[in-house]
This record gives sequence, structure tokens and C-alpha cells, in this order.
Amino acid sequence: MDDAQSARPADEVRELRDLLGWLRQRLRGEYTVRASVLTVEPHGSDGHLLLLGEADPGGGGEPPRLKVWLAAADFAAFRDAIGEALDPAALVNRRIVVRLQTSLRQRYGRGAGVQARVTAVISVDAVSIDGEIERERTLQRLRREGRRFGPGTWVEQEDPRHVVLIAAEFGDARRDVEHVLRPLEENGLIQLHRIWATFEGSSAERSLSEAFARVGELHRDHGLSATLVCRGGGPVEGFQALNAYATVRAATRVPNLVAGLGHAGTPLTALDAVASRSEPTPTAAAMLVRRLVEATGVRADRALAAFDATLAEDLEAAGRIALAEALQGFAASLGDLAELADRRLRQLNRGVERSLLTGLAAAAGMATGATAEIEPSAPPVEVLGFGDGDDDEDPPWEPGWALVTAADTGLVIERYRELKSHMPLFLHFRDGTIFVRVVPTFVTYN
Repeated sequence: MDDAQSARPADEVRELRDLLGWLRQRLRGEYTVRASVLTVEPHGSDGHLLLLGEADPGGGGEPPRLKVWLAAADFAAFRDAIGEALDPAALVNRRIVVRLQTSLRQRYGRGAGVQARVTAVISVDAVSIDGEIERERTLQRLRREGRRFGPGTWVEQEDPRHVVLIAAEFGDARRDVEHVLRPLEENGLIQLHRIWATFEGSSAERSLSEAFARVGELHRDHGLSATLVCRGGGPVEGFQALNAYATVRAATRVPNLVAGLGHAGTPLTALDAVASRSEPTPTAAAMLVRRLVEATGVRADRALAAFDATLAEDLEAAGRIALAEALQGFAASLGDLAELADRRLRQLNRGVERSLLTGLAAAAGMATGATAEIEPSAPPVEVLGFGDGDDDEDPPWEPGWALVTAADTGLVIERYRELKSHMPLFLHFRDGTIFVRVVPTFVTYN
């Protein structure tokens, strides 16, 4: 059918044979596809039927399927061309790149269908995809169980302290991780708990499951910051235990699981998918922990800087307050000192005056050599003060004592009760001074 016929309106009535003829023309062609071989069935003696599926198995929906015919004679030629001595049955679960010739064929009793024939085999993967199939089965099963896993389970650690390493006791993975983390461990920044496990062989699943159970115990005791599962690169078959359901299910219970499996080009495992972080190498997994520790140090430096700034600000404010209080106290102290100095000056003036009077009295006593005695019970005599009148005029004279001072101290005796037995005194009169001593007299009343 030509383009004019194909351009006819969709509502135009046409014969079924015309439609099938048009479809045959549209489906006829050659295509290069990448796929995986699901099954291989003998087709008589002249070839095999290959059921092709997706090259990368996925977990969503019903995957597409296409059955193709591979002629025995053609396969021999393809085998020689790619240098592989393969039996067709060995293609199962391997990826292949083939060129197909497609067309529409009428299947009696089952309607029309697409038929395809392999015209060229371009490449065949050396390793089967059994591991990837097992990986998808494991992940689908975990999803059906409602288990949480993957990057969404990562919890950023503010202060990573306890870290677990699951690795082979003797291997490059342990050496690579310890090369990065040992300085942190020696400086007391982290504590590295080592759990040795087997990653290959018949005991690998049991060994890894026990290792993850041990991690759970350590987490209950210490509160782990991260768990590293590390192994070096190797053949794809060596990673089968990391796709097994029992192993991966146990790993989903581990907090902050970091997978560092293999090297560049190593296929991703189910453990990579359930891990909170998946790194391409053991060294990269260890560097992730190191960055967490360094980030903690940066946060600590910033916190200390903020604390120092706040402390300096608080100290400055407190210093200003203390300085103001000190200045106020200093001013008050200066006032007190000035008042005290004034009082001491007044006392000094009186002391000088008394000293002069004492000296005069002593000189007068030595000149006269007189001694007087008074009775303690005698009524006190009013003493005239000095300087009561004007400075230019003498005070009015009145009979009696003018001033009484202690001979030994020169202090003025102002009250009768200040007198003591045998106390030496000077009696200062306006016209002279006499030395006396207090003699106690006992008076008996009838």
C-alpha cells in the first residue's frame, strides 16, 4: 500500500486484507536491539527460538517479551565471528546485542502477530544476569513487606563517634578503610568497631547475616553513627551473597548503612539499593565518615567562635558596668577620705594646741615645783574655754579654773568621770599653771 492509501481518513471503511497488508509493510524492517535471553527452545533441527526480555530487569509492570528465531547455520557463523564457542542454551540470562528482521505474520486461529528473525549477533555478555535477577527479586520482596530502605533512611550525624566496619579480615577493603579512618581513631575522634565476615562461598550469607545481627547489639550498646560494609572488586559471581534475600533483609535493620562494594564497573547489588549511602569503593565509604567528622569540627569551631564573641560582648558589657560602679565607689571613697582628712586635721589642730599647752604647763610646773591634790568626790568646777570671745579681745575674767589637762598625755579633761586615781594633771589658770595629782579620798557617811 502506498502513502496515498495510508493517508486516507481513519473513518473510511477498508477491507481487513488491506489493513493486514499495510501492517506487514510497516512492520517489515531491520533493527538492532539490546536485550537479555530469557529462554532458549529447540525449533526442530534447523535452529532455536529465543525469548528476549529487557536487558536491565526492572521492578515495575509486566516486562515486554519477544520471541525470535535463530537459525542453526546462522548461529555457527555468528559464533565464529564473535570468537565464542557457545551452545545456544548458554545464552540464557545473558545480555546480547542482535540485529533482527521483523515482519507481520498471520497465525491461524490466533490472529496476526509479529515475527522476528536474528540476522546478526553483534555481542554477547560474558557473564549472565542471574545476579541482577536475584537483586530485583529481593528488592521486590522487601517492597512488598513494606520495609524502608535506601537514601531516605540516612540520618545526618552531628557528632559521629562509634563506627562499625564489616569487611574480610584479610583483604584490600580493610586496608583501604583503616588507612583513612585510623588517624581519626588514634586521635580519639571515633571508635572503630571491626566485624570480620565472609563475602563469597556457601557460608557468605550466614556470615553476613550474623555480622548484621552483631551490629544491632553494638547499636543498642553505643548508638552507632554509621556502619560500613566494604569489600574490594572481583568477578560478578563473588557478589551473589549481597543480592540474597536473607542477607539484605538483615541489612535493612542496620542504621546509617554505608555500602562500599567493588570498584568502578562493578554491578550494583541489592545491598547497594537498601543502603543509606552507596559508594563506589571502600575508600569512598571511609571518606564519607571522615567528612562527617570534619564537618563536626567545623561546626565546633563556629560554635566556639560564636561563644567567644558572645563572651567578649558580655565581658565588655559587664566591664562597663563594673567600671561605672568602680567610678561611683571611687567618688564616694574620695568624699569619705576628704571628710576623714578634715576630721583628722581638726584633731591635729587640737592636738597641736594641747601639746603647746602641755609644754607650757610642764615648763610652769618645773619652774614652781608645786603639787596640788584634789578629792575625787569634790564637785566639778566649770572650766572656761579658749577662743570664746573675739580674737582681738581677751575673754572676760571669772574666778575658777580655766583648763584641766592630763600631764602625761596632754589631753583636755572635760568631765569629772574622766579622772582616775593618782592621775597627774595640770591646772591652767589665766595667770599660771600648777601640777597636781588625783588622790582618792574615802568618805564615810553616818
